[in-house]
Amino acid sequence: MKELLFLRHAKSAWDQGVDDRHRPLQPKGIKAISSVARCYSSTFKSFDYILSSPANRALHTAAILAHQIDFPWENFRLNEHLYSFDSNKIISVIKNLHASWNKVIIVGHNPAFSTAAAYLSSVSVPELKTSDWIHLRFAQKDWSTIKEGKASYGSKKEAQKKW
Repeated sequence: MKELLFLRHAKSAWDQGVDDRHRPLQPKGIKAISSVARCYSSTFKSFDYILSSPANRALHTAAILAHQIDFPWENFRLNEHLYSFDSNKIISVIKNLHASWNKVIIVGHNPAFSTAAAYLSSVSVPELKTSDWIHLRFAQKDWSTIKEGKASYGSKKEAQKKW
């Protein structure tokens, strides 16, 4: 059985005059992902690896999450292919994950993440807003064959109500 959690990066700043890849998080984005990490820490802590897009906003989101839940840094990786807005590229990354990795969090971007999550889910899933996540549980034991995952969803709105 494999498990995958799509986490969309926190709210980023568009007014910084930098390339897309280098956009930082807004202060409210930092606050939101901190709330999400605390609220859903038991869900996140159950995962074995975190893979992040190297884009500044995704990397910062992943780092805040890892810090908040005391995630082991040796299981934290950057994956250049997660800096994509193409769901087919994201699905390819997922289908080629290391066989020994059973529970993986990936941190990245829309529209690719929402489209990939919908493709891999057995039910309709909501579009990921910033700092939101979709957790998919698959009956398959091999990443290359995953399909029809059972979905659960977490949102920054819920987290901010609690924290």
